Amino acid sequence: MAAVAAVPEPSSRVRRRHDEVRESVRDAMLVLIEQAPYNDLTVDEIARAAGLSRSAFYFYFRDKQDLLVAAAATLTDDLYGEAERWWLGEGEPRERVRAAVGGVVSIMDRHAGLFRVATEVSTYDEAVGSFWRAIIGRFVDATAEHLRREQGEGRVRVSLDPDATAEALVWGVERALYVFLSGEHRRPAKELVDTLTAIWLGALYLEEA
Repeated sequence: MAAVAAVPEPSSRVRRRHDEVRESVRDAMLVLIEQAPYNDLTVDEIARAAGLSRSAFYFYFRDKQDLLVAAAATLTDDLYGEAERWWLGEGEPRERVRAAVGGVVSIMDRHAGLFRVATEVSTYDEAVGSFWRAIIGRFVDATAEHLRREQGEGRVRVSLDPDATAEALVWGVERALYVFLSGEHRRPAKELVDTLTAIWLGALYLEEA
């Protein structure tokens, strides 16, 4: 049997062009979901807004759910970085919790349409749901690990089960953020940050920090 020639690696220019087109498609979708319900959007509309044909769209994304996941995934590391201000930061718990919560709220507020849609679609689409549960699960696991460290250092109530507590608190924030992002008459972000900070401090720490 004749040897099969190795396929050359795509050039950096081709990869860069590929990434640029994917980004333009994501940007087009983000504009469109502010103008019409996500479920009403078609691949044709998204592709046209990005300057692509329908067939070209499928070269970059499997479907619009794949596009939605890709768009949300670009921001998850930023969210995780904000949460690390509590997990790994310096200073008193009050300052660290508030910094982490404030950072997460700020990112989600700036990208409200994307996160609102991702949360909604996760409730009925299995692919988006699996992605969303994995993202939240990452925060739950890291929070539980941090609670164990805080308990070992005598700051967090030892009566709390770290896994169950982390799950309740993180999913509670996810729901609170969804309501915040979905409301027609939203309260100021600062009020949400103040409230979530007070809840976390009161639930976790032995003394007001």
